[in-house]
Amino acid sequence: MRVAVLASLSALVACVIPEESCGAEVFLPGMQPKESGIEFVKVQQCMMCHSRTRNGQADPFLSWQSGMMSQAARDPVFRAALTIANQDIEGVGEFCLRCHAPRAWLEDRSKPVDGSALNREDLHGVSCDVCHRFVDPLSDEARKLIEHVPPAYGNAMMVADPANTVRGPYDDSEGAMPHNTKESEYHASSSLCATCHLVSNPLQVQDVNTAPPHTFGHIERTYSEWFLSDFAQRGAEGTCQSCHYPAVEGGGQPSRFGGPKRDYFVMHGPVGGSVWAQDVTWLLWDGKDMDRKAVELGKQRALEMLKTAASLSIQSSVPGKAVLRITNLTGHKLPTGYPEGRRMWINVKFFDASGELLREIGRYGPMQDTIFDQSVAAPTLLDPEQTRVYECLPGLSEAQAKKYGKKPGKSFHFVLNDTIAKDNRIPPKGFKNSTFKEHLSQPVGAEYADGQHWDDVPLEPPAGCERIVVNLMYQSASWEYIKFLAEQNRTDDWGKRLYDAWNRTGQCPPTVIAELTAAMSF
Repeated sequence: MRVAVLASLSALVACVIPEESCGAEVFLPGMQPKESGIEFVKVQQCMMCHSRTRNGQADPFLSWQSGMMSQAARDPVFRAALTIANQDIEGVGEFCLRCHAPRAWLEDRSKPVDGSALNREDLHGVSCDVCHRFVDPLSDEARKLIEHVPPAYGNAMMVADPANTVRGPYDDSEGAMPHNTKESEYHASSSLCATCHLVSNPLQVQDVNTAPPHTFGHIERTYSEWFLSDFAQRGAEGTCQSCHYPAVEGGGQPSRFGGPKRDYFVMHGPVGGSVWAQDVTWLLWDGKDMDRKAVELGKQRALEMLKTAASLSIQSSVPGKAVLRITNLTGHKLPTGYPEGRRMWINVKFFDASGELLREIGRYGPMQDTIFDQSVAAPTLLDPEQTRVYECLPGLSEAQAKKYGKKPGKSFHFVLNDTIAKDNRIPPKGFKNSTFKEHLSQPVGAEYADGQHWDDVPLEPPAGCERIVVNLMYQSASWEYIKFLAEQNRTDDWGKRLYDAWNRTGQCPPTVIAELTAAMSF
């Protein structure tokens, strides 16, 4: 499999990391801390009316708790990565806290930048009132609230209404709630999700006031991937919300104390692809201010969503050969999101007529490695060179590596990375090379034709093979990433605590997201 190293992103967009940025604040437009006197309602107040609504999964508070956005500030993987980021560039962690603890950012508790000043409410991550008070940052309404208007959506350049007005798809709850309500098209649009799912390194551009985030410093491009896909042309049926906030059959009633019943009602707390982070978060926070029922519901919802991400088929076969097609059914790359440690691969088993296993590729199991100078049997992908591994690997250019005393090539130092060393993830339907390149999200080390939202993988069954079993495997945090976060930490104990909790919660095993059994005649 070819892996190419792109030229520096700074060369592509003519930007540099200014020397003076090291140790300095990271400014981004949008609402600034305490601007317009912002102050949010406590989560416990939302819970009083919006929990235990006797609607099962329609319970807004329970389903919000089941999503990882409610754990964004507690997430131990984030905490461990935050430490490394602050080690690499002093003070940069405040940029990370904007998304993971937006309440803390807007209410001016994002310093110290290690998150040590976060209070109980901040630890709820993207809490109810924060999300429902957001205002379209490019709107005329936002311009009346802020001094610095963002050039585009993304990079946590958010704006929130300082008034106690809750925004959503309806505006007919007067008298039923102890707060004002307002209909908001923004909350039904994918532009809302761009806030924290289009992320670029602000230290790799000259002027954050004028440069749209998609034009520099690729960290995460999920929103771009959607925006450039066919899903963005489908109206309400193609938004991020249409998949990640699934509708509840039969509707629901948002308040336990009455108010209008909604024929169209969605589960809250967007569902993602993590089926392990919930457990490690619960363990390290001892379940404080969490709900075990919600944790299990979140894992169940994530597993159900993963099962809808792809389809497998055998496209053609000739004697001694077969072609496996993996089709991306999502509205973004497969897999997507924060790339570090996240990957997908093909596991194939070849059997003879008697059911004996002849060969297996994409094997996962223990491998001897060391951590903290101790030998361990670490679970990982054992034969990556024998199978197809789909992943995005950010990295360091020669110049950047020399500047920071690192090795060039793929790297987990995400605030230092300035290249994409590999990105062979499967594009979404509607993919076009030229537009993805404009968003610094083009394939690297792989080729996909315009319109191609699948990948064909040649298989060569051994002699005597009568049946193949294919499993498409997904893993949200690899051993290699966990090891990095543990060993590179020189500041606090989050890396060590994460490693210990990883060991106690199943070591983030891969999940089968699609499977296929096919009889072969050769």
